[in-house]
Amino acid sequence: MATRTYSAPRRSSLGYRRSRASSIKPHVRGWPERDGAPKLLGYPGFKAGMTRVIMREDNPNSHLANIQRITPVTVIETPPVILFGLRAYKMTPYGKKILADVVMNSPSRFFKRKQRYPEVENYDEQLAALREVLDHAVEIRAKIHTQPDLTGIGNKRPEIFEIKIGGSNYSEIVDWAAERMGQELQIEDFTKPGEFVDVIGITKGHGFTGTVKRHGHTKLPRKTKDGTRRVGSIGPWVPARLRWTIARYGQYGFFRRTEYNKRVMKVGVEGNEVTPSGGFIHYGVIRNRYLLVKGSIPGPKKRLVVLRDGMRNMNKSVREPQLSFISRKSQR
Repeated sequence: MATRTYSAPRRSSLGYRRSRASSIKPHVRGWPERDGAPKLLGYPGFKAGMTRVIMREDNPNSHLANIQRITPVTVIETPPVILFGLRAYKMTPYGKKILADVVMNSPSRFFKRKQRYPEVENYDEQLAALREVLDHAVEIRAKIHTQPDLTGIGNKRPEIFEIKIGGSNYSEIVDWAAERMGQELQIEDFTKPGEFVDVIGITKGHGFTGTVKRHGHTKLPRKTKDGTRRVGSIGPWVPARLRWTIARYGQYGFFRRTEYNKRVMKVGVEGNEVTPSGGFIHYGVIRNRYLLVKGSIPGPKKRLVVLRDGMRNMNKSVREPQLSFISRKSQR
């Protein structure tokens, strides 16, 4: 029996789950800790497409320091969200459990497309009850919903999120939310140029695929008996079991993925500043506030993504990028 005479890195990473996402709305599994004044730690947006900018390299350790360079960026449209409730959590032996809820009538006329929303008459009583149990709270989240009807993606049904509100004083957090209850929150309430955010999204789905496309291993030689786009051996006779490290066919794409430390290049107000001539392909025109994020992010165009304060930023310095040009060349 021949022995392999060469070595090669294993194909496909074992550090990722390859199971289909349960929902097209990405779920946030954790939130960073933040002290100081109350601040929203997350914000939803819609991926519009990519373009390029010319910026001055402001990293002093780079070999291109103080030189104009072309940088790819992703455009994320961020229409305002509406704050319609609060939720406090307490810590139990079984994890975090709901401590108190505050809900008000949603001012959005499309909200009933998402769920039935009863008339709430005791909003002040709910808020007072929340203030009484703040000593037992370990986390306070804002209940918000999106407004996709303000964009051109063709969807009017809003999505509901729980976004953690960062801060060191829970009483100040409740006061901050009570002042803004029922109002619109803008992207400026979440981030500013130069900061680093995490982007959580659902990748583009490719359906059921084989092992070559799903894991990227080498095809077998031409005269292989049972096929070439397959794994040569799926395991030994003893022990007679299939190990989880073996590349197998299955779902490829439509995975929940998180991109860490994406730098915010610009927070814009006028969409015509970045909309290319003729609009973004498969998206259209930017009609609301937008975000320019350095590099690419998961998912196809029109897909909902969640921006979160960076959890691994390692105290990176915040410097506002100096952009001298944003490409608006037609993509058609």
